[in-house]
Amino acid sequence: MAPTAGTRLRFKTVRGKKVSQTTKKVPSLKNRIRGLERFLSRGHEKKDQVAMEKKNAEKYKRPRFFERVKVMRKLRQAKNCIEQAKNEAERAEHEKKFKKYREKMMYIYYYPKSEPYIPLFLSASHSKENQKRQKKLRKEAIARFEKEQPIDAFHQFCFNDGKSKDSTTAEKTRSAAELLLKNPTKEMVKKQKKAYSKRSKSGEKSKHTPVLVDQEDDDEMTDAAKEDCVEEEEHEEHEMEKEEDDFFL
Repeated sequence: MAPTAGTRLRFKTVRGKKVSQTTKKVPSLKNRIRGLERFLSRGHEKKDQVAMEKKNAEKYKRPRFFERVKVMRKLRQAKNCIEQAKNEAERAEHEKKFKKYREKMMYIYYYPKSEPYIPLFLSASHSKENQKRQKKLRKEAIARFEKEQPIDAFHQFCFNDGKSKDSTTAEKTRSAAELLLKNPTKEMVKKQKKAYSKRSKSGEKSKHTPVLVDQEDDDEMTDAAKEDCVEEEEHEEHEMEKEEDDFFL
């Protein structure tokens, strides 16, 4: 079967087309150097950032700390004034001051470590750029506080008097243990007295035992008191033996 006109035309177009050889473009020396620099700087970016943060933190540690102490003092004063306010108008005025100083403390609390610190209290006015940056950072700090709500940590940062629950429970348990050690039980006192009476009968030298707080010192007892103790113990033992005999009868 002879080829049709359409197939002939198709063959002509295929033959007429040039076979394009796909050759990869070799990157220039400049591009290769740039790519190598990017590859090498990947790991060092974080290290440089951390080093910069440490440098700024050490440099601006003192002014930031002094401003924190100053705002802390103002917060305490405002808090005391709110508690001692005589009328609602005075109370509202001091509450405004408290809120204002609290926002300043948020600015100090959330200030980015990588940037140089822009102080709140200055004798001379800031430049326009610093003023804009400070306003922006204050807004960001307030928004971040409302989002995260770190109430305990922020209260500790403001007043430096907050304690964690774990520390309070540990203190309670420690105090209870100390109380138990200080107040010996009746059984412990009886055992110590019996041991002392045995030593006194045998004529051995008494060993030094640690004296508890609420316990009377046996060494300071008079001879008459010692004899009374021994007699009481013998009387108690005799009564116990009698009770046992009566029980088996």
